[in-house]
Amino acid sequence: MPIVLSPPISSGSDRELAVLRVLGRFGTVLGTTLHELLFPDQDETTRNRLLKRLVKEKLIWQASIPHPNRDATGCSRGRAPHLYGLTDDGKEGLDMAQAEPHDGTYERLLARSRQASSAPNQTELTRDAYISDWCASLLDQARRVPSLAGVHVQRHYAIIDKVGTTLQTIGAVIVLAFDKTATTYDRRGWDLPWLSLGATPASWTYVRLALEIDPGVAALRSLFDMAQMYQRLSEAKAYHQLLGGPLRPVLITPPARRARAVAEVWMGAWPGSPALLTTFERTAHPDYGPLWGEYRSIAANPTTETTLLGNLLGTVEQWPALTRQWSPSLHHAAPG
Repeated sequence: MPIVLSPPISSGSDRELAVLRVLGRFGTVLGTTLHELLFPDQDETTRNRLLKRLVKEKLIWQASIPHPNRDATGCSRGRAPHLYGLTDDGKEGLDMAQAEPHDGTYERLLARSRQASSAPNQTELTRDAYISDWCASLLDQARRVPSLAGVHVQRHYAIIDKVGTTLQTIGAVIVLAFDKTATTYDRRGWDLPWLSLGATPASWTYVRLALEIDPGVAALRSLFDMAQMYQRLSEAKAYHQLLGGPLRPVLITPPARRARAVAEVWMGAWPGSPALLTTFERTAHPDYGPLWGEYRSIAANPTTETTLLGNLLGTVEQWPALTRQWSPSLHHAAPG
């Protein structure tokens, strides 16, 4: 009798693969965010047990950041939030499981060597966790409509020229694909329909976003240069070649003067830019997150109010009715 080979990732858990795939795309994710995104139909104990096992098997790494809630003495209240990321072993396991296409998707996955000598920088972890939360919240809402046909997310998306020079590194790239003919769900409620960028139907409607975070400390000149690089790569059709179409920057800034200054700099660097501008306070709707946050188009002066996806998904008032059939425990729709 031949020796039975054990799979690199337990065959009984689609959630394990889902965790690894999300971590490779998002880079750094809070445990609570993973729960809302991938375990909304399960309890916290089940999620923690799975994550602990993946950490023990060295497929993912774990770190902590200071607790956001502190008392008057500066001491943290409660346990410090746990963050997770993919290891090189986890990335290799995804490859062995043939879970990711080699169309640039697998190659861009973010992974950290488990032999790394130093812990991740706390400031970077906090910033990266914010980007992951924004993307996760967006996907969580978007998957609630049957028309969502596919998604692609990659944090720290680098664009490299033919000689290996990095031209641009985007905070996060998000692609949402919608099939307007779909009226029933063909996926589980907690699942995410990941796109293979190499082959996508032309009949679908695509939204391609580039998320950029401005913490308010960068020189305005750097934002000017950023806008001009977006303009140059847009005019050169670089985003068409990599992502299949134009890319719309979404800029999140501190409020008031900084937001106005960013808008002015961006318009001066790229007149007619399709970019959207919002602030940390306004980017997330209290019930529906960044999908229905408050955004402003900076193509004109003064800026004008708009929504993240325009009129593609109706209005925020219609959203509860459009998503009422979704539930976290939703099963595949019956054939036919």
